[in-house]
Amino acid sequence: MRSPTVGRWQLATWLARLRAGRPVAEVAKRLRVSTSTVLRWETAGEKGVVPGPGPLSRLLEIYEVPDDEAARIRELREQARRSGWWQPYDLDRHYGTYIGLEAEATRIETYESDLVTGLAQTEGYARAVVRATRPGATPAMIDQLVQVRVHRQKTWLREGGPKLWAILGEAALRQRVGSATIMRDQLRHLIELSDHPRMTLQALPFSVGAHAAMEMASFAILFLDQIPLSTVYTEGHGASLFQDSPRDVTAHAEVFDRLRAAALGTEATRQVLHQLAQQQ
Repeated sequence: MRSPTVGRWQLATWLARLRAGRPVAEVAKRLRVSTSTVLRWETAGEKGVVPGPGPLSRLLEIYEVPDDEAARIRELREQARRSGWWQPYDLDRHYGTYIGLEAEATRIETYESDLVTGLAQTEGYARAVVRATRPGATPAMIDQLVQVRVHRQKTWLREGGPKLWAILGEAALRQRVGSATIMRDQLRHLIELSDHPRMTLQALPFSVGAHAAMEMASFAILFLDQIPLSTVYTEGHGASLFQDSPRDVTAHAEVFDRLRAAALGTEATRQVLHQLAQQQ
C-alpha cells in the first residue's frame, strides 16, 4: 500500500494540473468556497488539505473529468486519507511528511556534517541523540522517537526500498555519541551497511578542507519516480523545510556531486570506519 503522503502529493498535483488556466477565483465561486481552500487542495505536503468527497465530485464536474480519470482521482483521495504507520506517534508534521516520502522514494542522497544519518543509526546511538537534543523529553517521548527511527530503518532495509547514498563528515564519525560501546557499535553498523546492495557510504575527511557544503549542516534529496517528484529536505530546530522547485533541487544536487567527488571512496571509507571503531 502506497504512503498516504505520496497519495496527498499526487492528488494535489493532479488537481492543480486539471485547473490549468482557469482563474482560481472562478472555480472557488462555482464551488462556494474561498480561493484559499481551492489553493490548499492543490498544495502538496503538510500545508495542503484533502478535499471532502462532495467538493471533490463537484470539482471534477466543473473540470469535466472523464469517468475513468475521476475514479482514479477518487481512489487517490482515499489513499491520501489513510493513516501511515507513523501517524499514531506524536511527531512534527514536517517529520511525518518526510517519513512518508522517504518510504516511497526510489533514491535518496543525503549529507550530514555532524551526525550519522537517521536511516543508519543504531538504537543506542539514536537514543543518545534524542536525549541530548531534547533535554525536556520524558522517557516515553524518547522511547517513541527511537522506535520511529528503528522502524524507518527496518522499512528501508526491506526489499524494494530506496537506494541510499550517504556522505558523512568526519566529525559525525569521530564525535562520541553516548558511550564508547555505543559509538563502537554504531561504527561497526556503518561498516555492515556499507556492504548493502542499496547503500553507498562515503566519508568526507577533515583533510578535504573547504568544501561545497560548508554552509549546510545537512540536507537530503529524495527522488520519487511515481509522482514524479524530487524534493530537498533540510531539518533544524523549528526550521524544517521542503524545497521542490527544480532550481532548488538542481542546486543541492550539484553540491552533492561536488561532495561525492571530494569524499573518500567506499573502500577507503570502510578502512576509516574500522580504524575509528578500534579507537573506541
